[in-house]
Amino acid sequence: MVFQSYALFPHMSVLDNVAYGPSVSGRSRREAQALARAGLATVGLAALGDRLPSELSGGQQQRVAIARALVLEPAVLLFDEPLSNLDARLRRRMREEIRELQRRLGITVVYVTHDQEEALAVSDRIIVMNGGVIAQEGTPRDLYDAPGDVFVAGFMGEANRVKGMLCRVDDDTGVVEIGGLRVELPHRGLAVGAVDVAIRPEALLIGVASEGTAGIRGTVTQVAYLGSRMEYSIGTEIGDLFVTSPVADRPLTAGAAVTLTLADHGVTLIRP
Repeated sequence: MVFQSYALFPHMSVLDNVAYGPSVSGRSRREAQALARAGLATVGLAALGDRLPSELSGGQQQRVAIARALVLEPAVLLFDEPLSNLDARLRRRMREEIRELQRRLGITVVYVTHDQEEALAVSDRIIVMNGGVIAQEGTPRDLYDAPGDVFVAGFMGEANRVKGMLCRVDDDTGVVEIGGLRVELPHRGLAVGAVDVAIRPEALLIGVASEGTAGIRGTVTQVAYLGSRMEYSIGTEIGDLFVTSPVADRPLTAGAAVTLTLADHGVTLIRP
Protein backbone atom coordinates (compact mmCIF):
# COMPACT_ATOMS: atom_id res chain seq x y z
CA MET A 1 0.00 0.00 0.00
CA VAL A 2 1.18 3.53 -0.83
CA PHE A 3 -0.27 5.98 1.66
CA GLN A 4 -1.69 9.43 0.95
CA SER A 5 0.77 10.98 3.43
CA TYR A 6 3.70 8.76 2.26
CA ALA A 7 4.26 7.58 5.89
CA LEU A 8 8.05 7.52 5.54
CA PHE A 9 10.12 7.07 8.70
CA PRO A 10 11.71 10.53 9.24
CA HIS A 11 14.72 9.23 11.21
CA MET A 12 15.69 6.63 8.57
CA SER A 13 17.58 7.24 5.36
CA VAL A 14 15.77 6.76 2.05
CA LEU A 15 17.60 3.45 1.56
CA ASP A 16 16.63 2.19 5.04
CA ASN A 17 13.01 3.23 4.47
CA VAL A 18 12.83 1.09 1.36
CA ALA A 19 14.75 -1.77 2.98
CA TYR A 20 12.40 -1.82 6.00
CA GLY A 21 9.85 -4.21 4.48
CA PRO A 22 12.32 -6.90 3.41
CA SER A 23 14.13 -6.56 6.77
CA VAL A 24 11.06 -7.24 8.89
CA SER A 25 10.15 -10.07 6.49
CA GLY A 26 13.29 -11.92 7.54
CA ARG A 27 15.81 -10.91 4.86
CA SER A 28 19.38 -10.23 5.91
CA ARG A 29 20.52 -6.60 6.05
CA ARG A 30 22.71 -7.04 2.97
CA GLU A 31 19.88 -8.68 1.02
CA ALA A 32 17.32 -6.08 2.14
CA GLN A 33 19.58 -3.20 1.12
CA ALA A 34 20.29 -4.79 -2.27
CA LEU A 35 16.55 -5.03 -2.88
CA ALA A 36 16.13 -1.43 -1.71
CA ARG A 37 18.81 -0.18 -4.14
CA ALA A 38 17.11 -2.01 -6.98
CA GLY A 39 13.76 -0.54 -5.92
CA LEU A 40 15.16 3.00 -5.85
CA ALA A 41 16.68 2.49 -9.28
CA THR A 42 13.26 1.43 -10.56
CA VAL A 43 11.77 4.79 -9.55
CA GLY A 44 14.80 6.84 -10.63
CA LEU A 45 16.20 7.63 -7.17
CA ALA A 46 19.32 5.42 -7.07
CA ALA A 47 21.58 8.36 -6.15
CA LEU A 48 19.49 9.56 -3.19
CA GLY A 49 19.64 6.54 -0.87
CA ASP A 50 21.69 8.30 1.82
CA ARG A 51 19.33 11.28 2.20
CA LEU A 52 16.63 11.70 4.82
CA PRO A 53 12.99 12.04 3.65
CA SER A 54 12.99 15.69 4.80
CA GLU A 55 15.71 16.42 2.23
CA LEU A 56 13.52 15.30 -0.67
CA SER A 57 10.80 17.06 -2.65
CA GLY A 58 7.19 15.89 -2.45
CA GLY A 59 7.48 14.01 -5.72
CA GLN A 60 10.68 12.28 -4.61
CA GLN A 61 9.08 11.26 -1.30
CA GLN A 62 6.17 9.80 -3.25
CA ARG A 63 8.57 7.73 -5.35
CA VAL A 64 10.32 6.47 -2.21
CA ALA A 65 6.94 5.34 -0.87
CA ILE A 66 6.29 3.52 -4.17
CA ALA A 67 9.70 1.85 -4.07
CA ARG A 68 9.10 0.73 -0.47
CA ALA A 69 5.91 -1.02 -1.59
CA LEU A 70 7.43 -2.51 -4.76
CA VAL A 71 10.35 -4.26 -3.03
CA LEU A 72 7.81 -6.55 -1.34
CA GLU A 73 6.85 -7.80 -4.84
CA PRO A 74 3.09 -7.37 -4.29
CA ALA A 75 0.47 -9.05 -6.45
CA VAL A 76 -1.72 -5.95 -6.03
CA LEU A 77 -0.53 -2.41 -5.27
CA LEU A 78 -3.01 -0.06 -3.58
CA PHE A 79 -2.62 3.71 -3.94
CA ASP A 80 -4.66 5.75 -1.46
CA GLU A 81 -5.05 9.21 -3.09
CA PRO A 82 -1.27 9.34 -3.56
CA LEU A 83 -1.03 12.72 -5.30
CA SER A 84 -3.34 14.85 -3.18
CA ASN A 85 -0.39 16.50 -1.36
CA LEU A 86 1.34 17.62 -4.57
CA ASP A 87 0.87 20.74 -6.69
CA ALA A 88 -0.92 20.49 -10.04
CA ARG A 89 2.20 20.37 -12.23
CA LEU A 90 3.91 17.69 -10.13
CA ARG A 91 0.70 15.67 -9.96
CA ARG A 92 0.57 15.43 -13.74
CA ARG A 93 4.18 14.24 -13.93
CA MET A 94 3.74 11.73 -11.11
CA ARG A 95 0.58 10.21 -12.54
CA GLU A 96 2.45 9.66 -15.83
CA GLU A 97 5.30 7.99 -13.92
CA ILE A 98 2.87 5.76 -11.98
CA ARG A 99 1.15 4.71 -15.21
CA GLU A 100 4.47 3.96 -16.91
CA LEU A 101 5.69 1.99 -13.87
CA GLN A 102 2.52 -0.10 -13.80
CA ARG A 103 2.83 -0.95 -17.49
CA ARG A 104 6.52 -1.79 -17.18
CA LEU A 105 6.13 -4.06 -14.15
CA GLY A 106 2.82 -5.58 -15.27
CA ILE A 107 1.23 -5.62 -11.79
CA THR A 108 -2.35 -4.88 -10.82
CA VAL A 109 -2.81 -1.41 -9.35
CA VAL A 110 -5.89 -0.25 -7.44
CA TYR A 111 -5.84 3.54 -7.44
CA VAL A 112 -8.22 5.42 -5.14
CA THR A 113 -8.83 9.06 -6.06
CA HIS A 114 -11.43 11.82 -6.03
CA ASP A 115 -9.72 13.50 -8.99
CA GLN A 116 -11.52 12.80 -12.27
CA GLU A 117 -8.49 13.66 -14.43
CA GLU A 118 -6.27 11.29 -12.45
CA ALA A 119 -8.80 8.50 -12.81
CA LEU A 120 -9.03 9.01 -16.58
CA ALA A 121 -5.24 9.27 -17.00
CA VAL A 122 -4.05 6.21 -15.06
CA SER A 123 -6.85 3.68 -15.49
CA ASP A 124 -7.70 0.78 -17.77
CA ARG A 125 -11.02 0.44 -15.97
CA ILE A 126 -12.78 2.74 -13.50
CA ILE A 127 -15.25 1.93 -10.75
CA VAL A 128 -17.28 4.89 -9.47
CA MET A 129 -18.57 4.41 -5.93
CA ASN A 130 -21.55 6.24 -4.44
CA GLY A 131 -22.29 5.69 -0.77
CA GLY A 132 -20.26 2.48 -0.74
CA VAL A 133 -22.15 1.04 -3.72
CA ILE A 134 -20.83 0.66 -7.27
CA ALA A 135 -22.60 3.26 -9.40
CA GLN A 136 -20.91 2.32 -12.69
CA GLU A 137 -17.92 0.38 -13.96
CA GLY A 138 -16.19 0.56 -17.34
CA THR A 139 -13.38 2.04 -19.38
CA PRO A 140 -12.50 5.73 -18.94
CA ARG A 141 -14.19 6.54 -22.27
CA ASP A 142 -17.33 4.58 -21.29
CA LEU A 143 -17.79 6.53 -18.08
CA TYR A 144 -17.01 9.94 -19.57
CA ASP A 145 -18.98 9.60 -22.79
CA ALA A 146 -21.88 7.49 -21.50
CA PRO A 147 -22.44 8.01 -17.74
CA GLY A 148 -25.20 5.82 -16.38
CA ASP A 149 -26.83 8.39 -14.14
CA VAL A 150 -26.67 11.94 -12.84
CA PHE A 151 -24.13 11.11 -10.12
CA VAL A 152 -21.63 9.50 -12.50
CA ALA A 153 -22.09 12.29 -15.06
CA GLY A 154 -21.16 14.91 -12.45
CA PHE A 155 -18.40 12.88 -10.85
CA MET A 156 -16.57 12.17 -14.10
CA GLY A 157 -16.08 15.83 -14.93
CA GLU A 158 -18.27 18.85 -15.51
CA ALA A 159 -21.67 18.13 -17.07
CA ASN A 160 -24.65 20.34 -17.79
CA ARG A 161 -27.85 18.55 -16.83
CA VAL A 162 -30.78 19.76 -18.92
CA LYS A 163 -34.27 18.58 -19.78
CA GLY A 164 -35.03 17.22 -23.23
CA MET A 165 -37.85 15.44 -25.03
CA LEU A 166 -37.30 12.01 -26.52
CA CYS A 167 -39.58 12.27 -29.54
CA ARG A 168 -38.95 9.00 -31.34
CA VAL A 169 -37.26 5.68 -30.57
CA ASP A 170 -35.78 3.35 -33.19
CA ASP A 171 -33.67 0.21 -32.70
CA ASP A 172 -30.77 1.69 -30.73
CA THR A 173 -31.17 5.43 -31.17
CA GLY A 174 -33.79 8.08 -30.62
CA VAL A 175 -34.46 11.66 -31.68
CA VAL A 176 -34.13 14.09 -28.79
CA GLU A 177 -35.23 17.73 -28.79
CA ILE A 178 -33.12 20.04 -26.62
CA GLY A 179 -34.05 23.71 -26.60
CA GLY A 180 -35.24 23.64 -30.20
CA LEU A 181 -32.33 21.54 -31.46
CA ARG A 182 -32.98 17.96 -32.61
CA VAL A 183 -30.19 15.41 -32.20
CA GLU A 184 -29.97 11.64 -32.62
CA LEU A 185 -28.64 9.82 -29.56
CA PRO A 186 -28.58 6.25 -28.21
CA HIS A 187 -31.88 5.98 -26.31
CA ARG A 188 -30.32 3.71 -23.64
CA GLY A 189 -33.64 1.98 -22.96
CA LEU A 190 -35.54 5.15 -22.11
CA ALA A 191 -39.13 5.61 -23.26
CA VAL A 192 -40.56 8.43 -25.36
CA GLY A 193 -41.21 11.51 -23.22
CA ALA A 194 -39.29 13.90 -20.99
CA VAL A 195 -35.68 12.85 -20.40
CA ASP A 196 -32.53 14.12 -18.68
CA VAL A 197 -29.58 14.98 -20.90
CA ALA A 198 -25.95 15.44 -19.85
CA ILE A 199 -23.92 17.82 -22.02
CA ARG A 200 -20.18 18.20 -21.50
CA PRO A 201 -18.97 21.84 -21.51
CA GLU A 202 -16.76 21.24 -24.57
CA ALA A 203 -19.73 19.78 -26.50
CA LEU A 204 -21.47 23.17 -26.58
CA LEU A 205 -20.24 25.12 -29.60
CA ILE A 206 -20.52 28.90 -29.46
CA GLY A 207 -21.66 30.84 -32.52
CA VAL A 208 -22.70 34.40 -33.23
CA ALA A 209 -26.39 35.03 -32.63
CA SER A 210 -28.18 35.96 -35.83
CA GLU A 211 -31.74 35.85 -37.13
CA GLY A 212 -32.68 32.47 -38.55
CA THR A 213 -29.66 30.61 -37.13
CA ALA A 214 -30.64 27.26 -35.61
CA GLY A 215 -29.46 26.76 -32.07
CA ILE A 216 -30.00 27.55 -28.42
CA ARG A 217 -30.06 31.31 -27.88
CA GLY A 218 -28.21 32.60 -24.85
CA THR A 219 -26.40 35.49 -23.16
CA VAL A 220 -22.91 35.33 -21.65
CA THR A 221 -23.11 36.06 -17.92
CA GLN A 222 -19.61 35.20 -16.68
CA VAL A 223 -16.19 34.89 -18.34
CA ALA A 224 -12.97 33.24 -17.07
CA TYR A 225 -9.61 33.10 -18.88
CA LEU A 226 -7.59 29.94 -18.14
CA GLY A 227 -4.70 30.38 -20.55
CA SER A 228 -5.35 27.50 -22.95
CA ARG A 229 -9.13 27.91 -22.91
CA MET A 230 -12.01 30.17 -21.96
CA GLU A 231 -14.80 29.27 -19.55
CA TYR A 232 -18.23 30.84 -19.89
CA SER A 233 -21.50 30.79 -18.00
CA ILE A 234 -24.32 31.32 -20.49
CA GLY A 235 -27.96 31.93 -19.59
CA THR A 236 -30.41 30.16 -21.93
CA GLU A 237 -34.03 29.08 -22.07
CA ILE A 238 -33.03 25.60 -20.86
CA GLY A 239 -31.03 26.94 -17.92
CA ASP A 240 -27.58 28.29 -17.11
CA LEU A 241 -24.94 26.37 -19.07
CA PHE A 242 -21.23 25.99 -18.37
CA VAL A 243 -19.28 26.12 -21.63
CA THR A 244 -15.56 25.80 -22.42
CA SER A 245 -13.94 27.05 -25.61
CA PRO A 246 -10.40 26.57 -26.95
CA VAL A 247 -10.64 29.99 -28.64
CA ALA A 248 -8.80 32.08 -26.03
CA ASP A 249 -7.44 34.85 -28.29
CA ARG A 250 -10.88 36.33 -29.07
CA PRO A 251 -12.82 36.07 -25.80
CA LEU A 252 -16.46 36.97 -25.49
CA THR A 253 -17.56 39.57 -22.98
CA ALA A 254 -20.36 39.46 -20.44
CA GLY A 255 -23.63 40.45 -22.07
CA ALA A 256 -22.75 39.07 -25.52
CA ALA A 257 -25.60 37.31 -27.35
CA VAL A 258 -24.64 33.85 -28.66
CA THR A 259 -26.16 30.80 -30.31
CA LEU A 260 -25.16 27.36 -29.03
CA THR A 261 -25.09 24.19 -31.11
CA LEU A 262 -24.06 20.68 -30.14
CA ALA A 263 -20.95 18.73 -31.14
CA ASP A 264 -21.23 15.10 -32.26
CA HIS A 265 -19.77 13.92 -28.94
CA GLY A 266 -20.23 14.64 -25.24
CA VAL A 267 -24.05 14.55 -25.29
CA THR A 268 -25.86 11.61 -23.70
CA LEU A 269 -29.16 10.62 -22.15
CA ILE A 270 -28.92 9.80 -18.45
CA ARG A 271 -31.14 8.20 -15.87
CA PRO A 272 -32.27 10.50 -13.04
